[in-house]
Amino acid sequence: MAEDLEQKKNTHHKIVRVAHDLFMEHGFRAVSTRNIADACGLTQPTLYHHFKNKKALYLEVLRSELFDMQTALERIIKRCDDLEECLYQVTYYILINKPASISQMFRDIEKELDAGHRSKIKTWWIDAYQVPIASIFERGVKQGEIRNPDEFGSYPAASAYLLLNLISTNDSEQQHKEKMAKDQAKLYTKVILYGLASPSFKEARNEL
Repeated sequence: MAEDLEQKKNTHHKIVRVAHDLFMEHGFRAVSTRNIADACGLTQPTLYHHFKNKKALYLEVLRSELFDMQTALERIIKRCDDLEECLYQVTYYILINKPASISQMFRDIEKELDAGHRSKIKTWWIDAYQVPIASIFERGVKQGEIRNPDEFGSYPAASAYLLLNLISTNDSEQQHKEKMAKDQAKLYTKVILYGLASPSFKEARNEL
């Protein structure tokens, strides 16, 4: 019985892994359950034993992807004490590991899934990305390293969303990601924490 359960678990993970690669490469509509079953070396009835339809499988692919990101970010945050270093490491990790086909994913989510599924995915996304990053800013506020959010609305969730918007604009080709990610992560971290204005400019503005 234990072997049967273990085999079922392994098959489940294999289906998700193979479906992930196919969906990310070709998009939701272009991939059929037969394509996925064939790539897994399974029959379609066996695949349907694990997932009732293609949308259910696609949702599991997205949920798994986002859960893995959430786990990784929480691990990084847990081992980082320094505010700037923590933001840098998290930003760098996202830049290196975000899906190359994220634009295709967003199109599929918008066109192929209903409002209920989109709402569920949004919750997963917030839990995976925004909540962990917001916790870094929240810790910075508590430790007095970040100014009081009431001054200009820089609340942790909003700051996290701002950083994620900066990251999302980076669409470097895959072969350049490794080379550019460190510089981009450093830039985004500096902008979020310190802005781009020089000390002399800030002093001049304060004198007005």
